[in-house]
Amino acid sequence: NLLHAVSAAPQAATLLYDSSLGSTPSGQSFSYLALNPQPPFTTQATQIYSAPVTILNTANQLNDYAGYTVNQSAMPTLDRAAGFQLAFDLRLISENHSGNNDRAGFSVILLDQDVYGIEMAFWENEIWVQEGNGGTPIFSHAEGVLYNSTNMLTSYKLTVISNTYLLAANGTPLLSGNLRQYTSWEPPVGPLPDPYEQPNQLFLGDDTSSAGAEVWLGNVSIETNIAPMISVAQTAVSLPEAITQTTFIINLNTPSPITATVQYKLVGGTAVANEDFVANSGTLTFTPGSLSQNIQISLLPDALPEPDETFSLQLFNGVNGVLGVDTAVFTIQDDDLPNYDLYLPLLTRP
Repeated sequence: NLLHAVSAAPQAATLLYDSSLGSTPSGQSFSYLALNPQPPFTTQATQIYSAPVTILNTANQLNDYAGYTVNQSAMPTLDRAAGFQLAFDLRLISENHSGNNDRAGFSVILLDQDVYGIEMAFWENEIWVQEGNGGTPIFSHAEGVLYNSTNMLTSYKLTVISNTYLLAANGTPLLSGNLRQYTSWEPPVGPLPDPYEQPNQLFLGDDTSSAGAEVWLGNVSIETNIAPMISVAQTAVSLPEAITQTTFIINLNTPSPITATVQYKLVGGTAVANEDFVANSGTLTFTPGSLSQNIQISLLPDALPEPDETFSLQLFNGVNGVLGVDTAVFTIQDDDLPNYDLYLPLLTRP
């Protein structure tokens, strides 16, 4: 499991492209490259700034590759266990993949520090994912969702937590699935490095000679440390023995757009499992937007006078969330009266 009991770092947002500054992404945190691998190797791809967006056009010649690769000096480290979210404003004006259902004129590649991530392809009426290692074949059309990407400049958010991605458009979830690696691909011999083996990689543009598109691109930013922290609500709880059942709360410190789960178990200390308390265990599920879940704690009172006794609740195996304070200790306060042996004095008369 990727997630362990750690102190969560504060969320941090990095604005990689500010479209209000009047320049293209290549004037800020990105490098721009356009090339045509076919003779005579001339390109017709263009990038122009037209307030408030950059217009990237590779539709005039489908052979052209063109797009923006983030400068590594501007990119934070992307840790999928801690979570990160790419936000970008995009409108697809037109796209032509010339009948090739495994290619798209505009794509987004986002990879973490271990080169796990996703390549997302944009058509006029669908957004879909390129299959990764082990696909049949790699870079084939995998899961997708029908969506009109030409309607307006749309605010997309691509969230990655643990091994899961989620794409949302204007706050509405569209598509979710598992991360991929694309390292089994062997690039053709040439001067360019393999983009799928570059840690903390971000590319936006046309990465195929089989399709083209005209797109409007606005702000681009990346935020790190977004995974919710899963913690017990209290670390020490006193329970009168007479209370046979109570509710204990497990919290997230922030809502998550992705379903998070955590396992729990009740463990005996001086209190004996299934004699003093019910040794409950299970899995809690936090659906998107939720902040808390409840656990039922059941005591098994007796009539014996005895010292206060303890047991603990332990959280483990968090998925899509970071374990924070993962243990709570419960003290059962004995409320039984002590037993006395009463001896009456022997009365005698002279």
